[in-house]
Amino acid sequence: MKSTKLHEFHFVITQSMRIYLEELDVFKGLHSISHIVVRILLLLLPVIKREHDWGKQHYSRYRYVSPDPKEKRVHAHASLPEDLYRKLKLIHQDLNFFSMAQIVRFFLEVFLLLVEKHKDAILRALESMYKQWRKEARVNRLTLSQYIRQLKIIVQHLPAGKRIINIYDGHFAPFWRFRL
Repeated sequence: MKSTKLHEFHFVITQSMRIYLEELDVFKGLHSISHIVVRILLLLLPVIKREHDWGKQHYSRYRYVSPDPKEKRVHAHASLPEDLYRKLKLIHQDLNFFSMAQIVRFFLEVFLLLVEKHKDAILRALESMYKQWRKEARVNRLTLSQYIRQLKIIVQHLPAGKRIINIYDGHFAPFWRFRL
């Protein structure tokens, strides 16, 4: 079995969020906050991808861990698989988040809101939502000629000078670079 490289990630969350995460019935048997956070983020991979594709710019604005200054904050660690860490890094760069910890807290908050809404049926609700997204993606998928036409339009509007197009592989690493 191939072992995946792990990235030790440190962040801060509120004590109430940590307690809520540790008491979730969805992940019975997981007691480590690291395992719970990683499991949630892996479960939300389609949401993470959708946020990266369609999310709004955050203008590197600092967002407090909690709006209540008296709420206790605690340190947390998560051993993130390298692919997941790279995805979060790209979101940090492309959507201009202040920190990667904000991204992790954002997705944890999204998950907790979904848990409040769907209770014990959260896994079924997520799978249903993902199934709908896959169906929409199949229906709206561009053909190769449409991709080529779109690429020609993009290339025409690139500024003069350094005209570089990067193509990434499935692991969000640069695969090919075209200099025009």
